[in-house]
Amino acid sequence: MSLEKPSLEALVLRRAEEGSVLPRQQTGASPQRLLTTLLGEYWLDNTAALPMSGLIALLAEFGISETSARATANRLVKRGVLAAEKSGRQSYLRLSDEGREDSRQKTASIMRFGARSQEWDGVWTVAAFSVPEQERHVRHRVRSYLRWLGFAPLFDGLWVSAHADPGTLGPILRAAGVGNLTVLRATEAGGDSPLRAWDLDDVAASYRRFLADHRESLAQTEAGTVSPSEALVVRTRVFDAWRVFPGLDPSLPDELLPADWPRARARQVFTALYDGLAPLAALRFRQIVAAHDSGLAELTEQRTSEVWATY
Repeated sequence: MSLEKPSLEALVLRRAEEGSVLPRQQTGASPQRLLTTLLGEYWLDNTAALPMSGLIALLAEFGISETSARATANRLVKRGVLAAEKSGRQSYLRLSDEGREDSRQKTASIMRFGARSQEWDGVWTVAAFSVPEQERHVRHRVRSYLRWLGFAPLFDGLWVSAHADPGTLGPILRAAGVGNLTVLRATEAGGDSPLRAWDLDDVAASYRRFLADHRESLAQTEAGTVSPSEALVVRTRVFDAWRVFPGLDPSLPDELLPADWPRARARQVFTALYDGLAPLAALRFRQIVAAHDSGLAELTEQRTSEVWATY
């Protein structure tokens, strides 16, 4: 377990220094993200490598073919996310040190999202910057980072947030390649409210779709009618659905939101499924690994939302 909680700002800064883009809204889990999610959930702190045949079987639970599974693992090795080992004719894979820490940081930030409300001092953080037209790739990255930090564009090149720490913005944007930057702390003094920067109706609709999509799974979980195989799939998919909200919902202060704001209810459903299905999902992971290496199966890990809150 990491001794220091990884902050969202630290994760964004790391991505900025790497020149990579944080995910925003994605539909469905890609095989690469799916495999890293599974290993991050049930094999995060293990340095033992899993047989390739076991990873293929894990991905088969989600309808991914053997050919695609092998290609997925190979791409993750090339990216440095997985480390490969060989024993005879059998290939073994595990999260690399970098892949393990990246998975830990991303999952912890996603799991903490929406867990508690933040107090607000009534002051907005404003970032004003410019990126040359010929550097569109920089603009794309910067927008991704700012949205994950809770910003939205009030005007072109002028972004606002209710909670962002102004001290974190300079290092992040400069690492991303922004040379012209000014950060302000400001209160409203007239004109349109900064709330116009967000489409809150769209965010609320996304939460309500999340609730509708998982209503049946929640009922089955509460009734105890979910099999281990179903638990592994549903738990992974509800996490994948929840992970879009840190890049979609700016976590505005409660006093600025409608009374019926659905984030809290969506968070309740997410944790009910994530925690409620954890034992069965871990059992299924263990069963699959045991079919390929019984000695490794007992190393399967299990974490709840409360455990992730300690990271």
